[in-house]
Amino acid sequence: MSLDPSTIGRYKVLGTLGSGAMGTVYLAEDPLLKRGLAIKVVREGTGDAGVLQRFKREAEISARLNHPNAITVFDVGEEPDLGPYLVMEYVEGESLAALLKRGPLSPPDAVDLLLQAAAALEAVHALGIVHRDIKPENFMVTKDGSLKLMDFGIARGDQGRFTTASVFLGTPAYAAPEVLGGAQAIEATDRWAFSLTAYELLTGTLPFPGDSVGAVLYRIAHEPPVFPDTLAPALVEVFQRALDKDPKARFPDLRAFLHALLEALPLEDAVRQAFLAQLITPARATGTLRLERTGKRRPRLHWGWAVGLAVAVLAAWAFLARSAPSRILSIDSRPSGAEVFLDGTSLGRTPLRQVVVKGKADRLRLEKADFLPAEHRIQPEDRDLSLRLQPAPFEVQVISDPPGAEVLLDAEAKGPSPLTLQVPGEGLHVVHLKLDNYQPWSATLERHKPLPDPVRLQKLRAHKAPGPEGKFKKFIKGIFTK
Repeated sequence: MSLDPSTIGRYKVLGTLGSGAMGTVYLAEDPLLKRGLAIKVVREGTGDAGVLQRFKREAEISARLNHPNAITVFDVGEEPDLGPYLVMEYVEGESLAALLKRGPLSPPDAVDLLLQAAAALEAVHALGIVHRDIKPENFMVTKDGSLKLMDFGIARGDQGRFTTASVFLGTPAYAAPEVLGGAQAIEATDRWAFSLTAYELLTGTLPFPGDSVGAVLYRIAHEPPVFPDTLAPALVEVFQRALDKDPKARFPDLRAFLHALLEALPLEDAVRQAFLAQLITPARATGTLRLERTGKRRPRLHWGWAVGLAVAVLAAWAFLARSAPSRILSIDSRPSGAEVFLDGTSLGRTPLRQVVVKGKADRLRLEKADFLPAEHRIQPEDRDLSLRLQPAPFEVQVISDPPGAEVLLDAEAKGPSPLTLQVPGEGLHVVHLKLDNYQPWSATLERHKPLPDPVRLQKLRAHKAPGPEGKFKKFIKGIFTK
C-alpha cells in the first residue's frame, strides 16, 4: 500500500506506530468507546486465509488468557484492499528489544521484568498453549515498568496447530535444539527461549553467537553455550542447566529457574528476599509451586528462610490470638509501583503481600508519579485490594511560527498560540493548529513528549490572479451563459 488508510473497519486511524518488512502497526481510536488502539496489518496479506486464521487464533488466546501481563486483543477482521487486521490495546512504551539496544539491565530491573514475563507465560502454559516465539521483541514495557507479552500468532495448543511438526516457525536465535531437530514445540521449548531472554537482559548478548543464521542454528543444535569469563560461576551453572540440549535436563518450570537465578545473582539480601517473596506468592501461581535447590545453598539464605518462616508463623498466631481488630491485607495497584501510605506511614511500593494492619489504622493513600493520588478507607471485609490509579493531567506548551494560530484540543478551541494546554490524563488527545493562509497542523499528545518548539506552519500556495486576457475570457463567457 502506498497510502495509509484513514479508517480500518470502524476504527479511525490516527497515525503509524511502526512499519517493517512484515507489515504495519497503526495507532487508532475506537469511535464508540473513545479509547486508543493499536491495529496490526500484515503486508501483502490481502486474500491470505492463513493470516486471518492466525489473527483469529491470537484473538481467541487473548480472550481465554485475560492476564494483566499479556496484551489484550479486542477485535479481528478483514478489510477490502487491505487484508486481515488485528485490533489490540495500545501500550505506551517500548519493547524489551528496544530497551536492550541501550545495553544490559541491572539485575534488579531484569528480575522485575522477568517475574512479570514468567507470570504471563505460566498463564499461557496453564491453558495448554505453547507460545513458540518468546523473545525480547514480543515483550512490551510500559512507561511505568509494567510488562506485556504479545504476539500469539504462531502459538500452538491442544486444539490444533497451523503447521506440521517439521515446519519451523519462530525466531532462529531463540529456537530450542529439539525444534530444530524436527520435534514438536513443548513448554520446555518456551522455557529455553525465556532463559535466553533472561541471559540477554543480564548480559546484553546471546550465548550462541554466529556470523550467519546457519552458524547460529548449528551452534544451538550441536555446541555448548559460550559464556564470557566475567560471568560469575554461579550464573554459568544456572544457564548451563537452563540451556541443556535435553529438555528433560532443564529446570522443570519457570519458577525453579528464577529461584536458582535469584540465588546466583549479586543482589542485596533484602532485595533478593523481596523478589523471592513475589516468586512464591499464590497471586502469581498458575499451578503447584515447585522450588528446586540447586548447587550449594548459602547458609545465610537458609537461615533467612528459617527465620522468615518462624516470623510468619508467630505473626499468624498473634493475629488469631489477639482480640484487637488487626487484619492482613495484600495491596496492589494498576499500574504497580505506587508508594503506599497507611495513616501517613509508608509501607513500601506495590505489590505488597501479607501486610498486617493493626488497631484502628484504616486510611490508605497510594502515590505514583504522573498519577493522581488514590485514597481508600479499609473495610473489615477487605483482603486483596487492587486500586486503579488515574493518570494525572499534564501540560503542553504550544508555540507556533508564525504566532497567533488557533489552538484546538480534541476539536475544542483553546485560544491563539502561544499558550499552555492543560491535557486530561485519561484517553488519547489530539492538538490542531489553524491559521489563515497556512496548512493546518496536528499531533497526538503524549506525556513527557513536548511539541516542536516552535511548530513551523507551512504557508499555502497563493493562487495567481487572472491577467487582462483572462478577465476578458471570463467576461465573454459570462455573456454567452446568461
